[in-house]
Amino acid sequence: MLDFRPHKLQVVLFAPGGYDEDGAPLPDAESTEEIPCRIESNGSASQVRFEDGVAHNYSYSIYLDHDCRTFKVGDKVRLFGLDGQPLENSKQFEVIGFFRNQLNARLWV
Repeated sequence: MLDFRPHKLQVVLFAPGGYDEDGAPLPDAESTEEIPCRIESNGSASQVRFEDGVAHNYSYSIYLDHDCRTFKVGDKVRLFGLDGQPLENSKQFEVIGFFRNQLNARLWV
C-alpha cells in the first residue's frame, strides 16, 4: 500500500521555566510533537514567493495532512527520513512559510 506520509516531522515546543517556591529560576523545558509528512528536498535552488511578495530560498518542502496544526514563521522543527534517522544530523530547521491547501498543507523550511 502506498504511504503518502512516510517521513516524520518533529515540532519543537519550548515552555518557559518560571520560578520555584523559593524564587529560584527553573530551566526552560522542551517538548516535541511528531507529525507524519512527506519531505521533498529543494535540489534545484528554487525559491518560494509568499503573500507578502518576498521570495525565500528553502531547503525542504514538506507536505502534511490538511487537518494538521497551524505553523507560524519561526517555529522550530526536526525532520526524519524513511529510516527514522534525523536529516542533516538532527539539525533544527526554522519554518519560513506555511500554507493550507484544499487537500493538504505545505510547509517550507
